[in-house]
Amino acid sequence: MKILLPAAAAIALLANPVTALSAPADDAAPPKVAPAAPAAPTADTPLPAPAKVTRWEDTGMKPVDAREWQNYGFSPQEGMNWRNAGFEPVVARTWSDKGFDADEAREWRDSARMSRTMMAEMDHADPAAWKREGFSPADRLAWWEAGFVFDDAVQLARSGMTPAQAAWHGHEKLKELRGGPPTAAPEGAPAAAPGTAPLPRPAAPQAQPNAAPNLDAATVWRIVGPFLKVGLVGLVAFIAGGFAFFLYRRAQVNSKLATIKPDAPDSEMPPAAPARLGKKVMEKRKPARAVKLFKAASPHCIHCKSGNVRHSRMHPHKFAGINFTEYFRCKSCGRHFAIVSYTSILAAAGGIVLSLILITASFIYVFSVA
Repeated sequence: MKILLPAAAAIALLANPVTALSAPADDAAPPKVAPAAPAAPTADTPLPAPAKVTRWEDTGMKPVDAREWQNYGFSPQEGMNWRNAGFEPVVARTWSDKGFDADEAREWRDSARMSRTMMAEMDHADPAAWKREGFSPADRLAWWEAGFVFDDAVQLARSGMTPAQAAWHGHEKLKELRGGPPTAAPEGAPAAAPGTAPLPRPAAPQAQPNAAPNLDAATVWRIVGPFLKVGLVGLVAFIAGGFAFFLYRRAQVNSKLATIKPDAPDSEMPPAAPARLGKKVMEKRKPARAVKLFKAASPHCIHCKSGNVRHSRMHPHKFAGINFTEYFRCKSCGRHFAIVSYTSILAAAGGIVLSLILITASFIYVFSVA
């Protein structure tokens, strides 16, 4: 009996189905959520800045082109920007030195190409000058369309006029700005009604074609100034070269004077017609001479150093009426000598060179204003 009860209990358990235990609904695992796609950029969301190029290999240039841009001092990013803007390296260097980046330079260049007005061809002002005065490429086009170049546009803009206003009354305003305040109306003349344009002033008389040019010192210097500067530098160099030749000549003459013997025969003035000895001609003997920079008030004999000298009867050769050599005779030793003064030589040569410079400058001025 004791054995049958456990056996019956085991059979009863095997007969009933075993139910699977399930987790409660509250403890259920959360479903997997797919990653959200990145939101599309809207108009208010700024785009991320492109990565800056730091290597020439990443610019897409050929090695030869990259080296050329590098030789002009551009970084890889700058070189790529200027090349994409359509500039060559040498042109890009010029624009960059004036303070433009690639986008600004392209805008100024393209705006000038789009203009078909005559003012675009007449205006030779640099875009940097327009930029310094606060103008944009669109402003330059507007002033060109109104019929004004850079200088006129600056004056009118500083007076408070816009390009649209200058197109109607800009020339009258320029006359007023350049000619001073307008003249007062004569007594008895009807005054202009408020809000109306002032009456046009009579045009100034135009200069005749054959009228003589205004000899303004500033105008003359602007024309002949560069040549005069070069000429004066050349004149100073010429005088310095003459002084250097004087030093060399003095040293050469002093060395020759040191070789003259005390008992050397006196050198007299040679005869008018030298005596002929067969096929040989007697050599002309000249007195010993010294080279001085300035003429001495009391010359001394170069042989015995005595101051008891007198002018010789020898007639020196003159050039253009100027005597460069003076002959003397010493009363102590009875010998002749000569003194060559280089002051008169340098003064005469410098005067000739200066005259040529002034004559050439006058010709330059006459041909430039003709």
